[in-house]
Amino acid sequence: MSATNDADHHFWWSGDAIERFWIEQLQTDEYGDRLIAPDNTTYRPMHGVEIGDVVFHWFSERHPQAGPKKGGIYAVSRVTGPLQRADRLWEEQTSIEIPLSRRSNLNRPILLEDLKQREHELRENKDSLTSHVQGKPLYSPWQFPKTGLKPMTRYLTKLTATDLEVIAADHPHIVIALGRV
Repeated sequence: MSATNDADHHFWWSGDAIERFWIEQLQTDEYGDRLIAPDNTTYRPMHGVEIGDVVFHWFSERHPQAGPKKGGIYAVSRVTGPLQRADRLWEEQTSIEIPLSRRSNLNRPILLEDLKQREHELRENKDSLTSHVQGKPLYSPWQFPKTGLKPMTRYLTKLTATDLEVIAADHPHIVIALGRV
């Protein structure tokens, strides 16, 4: 059974061919070949993912390949199929999944400490988008507490094309990785 994008799943990026980027937050590699989540409002952004979209994999500090103070973007993959209902339950709820290409590891991870160098620009991008989308949820990967830039703890967040440009300015190897997926 295939899930569809209906009126309940219209997002600020719907129909925008440039906004094709996501960040998946990982603590393990258990589901490395797909995005998978319960089908509920917490994971609503899953319904905004399209075939061909790019998923950047953020390994949290709990991920075995990252470790303390080493959270960041470690890999990239591409969405290869549509969102579908999964055969398994997730905490007794129906789950949904989206198939991904094999992950391509970045030559060098882009750590949170690297991104903090561009915090001002990332904050400006988020502020600009907030005023542009007029109250729609952003599903941003960033939060800006007084202690400085941090990733959101949501499983799947929307990375904007403008944020990717900011990141690529210091990390051109991310663009090379896009060509490998």
